[in-house]
Amino acid sequence: MSFDYFVAVHNDKWPTAKAVQTALERLGYPVSLASAPDEAFSIPKRTFRLPVIFEGHPVVLEADIAQATDANDPESLWGYIAKCAAPNFTISNGDCFLTLTFRSDADQVRAGLYLAAAMILAFDGYGFENQFETHGGSEFARQLLAEASNPSAFEDP
Repeated sequence: MSFDYFVAVHNDKWPTAKAVQTALERLGYPVSLASAPDEAFSIPKRTFRLPVIFEGHPVVLEADIAQATDANDPESLWGYIAKCAAPNFTISNGDCFLTLTFRSDADQVRAGLYLAAAMILAFDGYGFENQFETHGGSEFARQLLAEASNPSAFEDP
């Protein structure tokens, strides 16, 4: 089983990896990028891998970054998210999406939630998760942080 989280950021606000790292540090989150060059935050095509350091140890997030296409078509993924986000956030073709896919690894989920929250808060992003179709801006980011900061929620009973 897997579930996806998406963070949309307007194209003109899409950060460098260095800016993402600076935001993670400024926010005090226990995750950092394994590499943070001063160039557009990206993931090598078709690798779906984003190495991070979470609570002092390496974790690889299953992730992708893409620009929105078909944002006006509610039948497309980007169009569906754009429709859900309106009127709170306008998504246009060319805006960037960070997609995080979570499976069962608790450290991956927690690290990814911290990263998603940072992208929302630091770069005026808008988050969306497709399992329960919850979404939003800073309030949604606070929900992600509440989940990420509670390791006991990820323990087996």
